[in-house]
Amino acid sequence: MQELITRVIQNVGIDEAMAKPAIGVVLNMLKSVLPEGVVSSLMSALPGADSLMDAAGEAGGGGISGMLGGAMSSLTGGSTGAITQAMSQLQGLGLDTEQAKGVAQQVVGFAKENTPANVSTALEEHVGNLLV
Repeated sequence: MQELITRVIQNVGIDEAMAKPAIGVVLNMLKSVLPEGVVSSLMSALPGADSLMDAAGEAGGGGISGMLGGAMSSLTGGSTGAITQAMSQLQGLGLDTEQAKGVAQQVVGFAKENTPANVSTALEEHVGNLLV
């Protein structure tokens, strides 16, 4: 996971204290939109992901916009609402819109590079270009 943390720090321009919970927010979002079998493969390929996901929960963030994102996710039942909620949570951590998108893009890119083909395919299907 340190490789991903370093990648986010270097490419997004945030410090480690902000990068860890931000990565966790994105991983939690991926966990909520990907099929269970794919999530298992993703977590196996990213040792230490659980601790970052826990850090995201402890950091909180999101406020009213996070709640609205959660409501949208429930209404749409799909990736768009989960991504909206994650972006709200990232902004709640203090990231601006570009930094939030940057973290999401780095995490998804890293996941695609370091996981089996079925995970990469599922990422394309479930989050595709929504993070661009």
